Amino acid sequence: VFGELFGGFSVMNTMIILCLLCIIMIATIVLRAFVTAPFEVGCRRWFLRHRTEDAKAGELVYAFKKGYMNVVKIMFCRTLFTALWSLLLIVPGIVKSYEYRMIPYLLAENPEMSMQEAFGISKEMMLGNKWDTFVLDLSFLGWHFLSALTCGILGIFYVNPYVQLTNTELYVELCNPAMNKD
Repeated sequence: VFGELFGGFSVMNTMIILCLLCIIMIATIVLRAFVTAPFEVGCRRWFLRHRTEDAKAGELVYAFKKGYMNVVKIMFCRTLFTALWSLLLIVPGIVKSYEYRMIPYLLAENPEMSMQEAFGISKEMMLGNKWDTFVLDLSFLGWHFLSALTCGILGIFYVNPYVQLTNTELYVELCNPAMNKD
């Protein structure tokens, strides 16, 4: 029969599946850019505030109220740049993901910051600190393994908050001018 490919899949069925996959991919990118990324910045803001005061749940939606489109643009570019660098045999993407790691924290404190400032300050903060941060991430592997053994329950209630608090303290430490005099 004309048009039969791959054991019963017609060209039309293949095209429908590819179109559905493209729609799902585009929807995921849009959801990540316009919803998840601002929540990520809000979450970082909540952790930063919670260090010194009783942070309110409203901090989680902070990026939706202030600098929303700027946060969306910068966080989208961060994801895009990391993905593009990852096309060069993965390692450059990993290095860049560490270089851009502080961008959500910077936006949490100043959502109106320009893209050049956010990327530049994050790069400067992580200069000489990427390896130490990588080793810090490795220290959580056991916790992530235990979380997987509990089907993610341990992750929700203990591991993820612990990791986020640790990353928040890393950001605060990297912001400390006395630390940067080394």
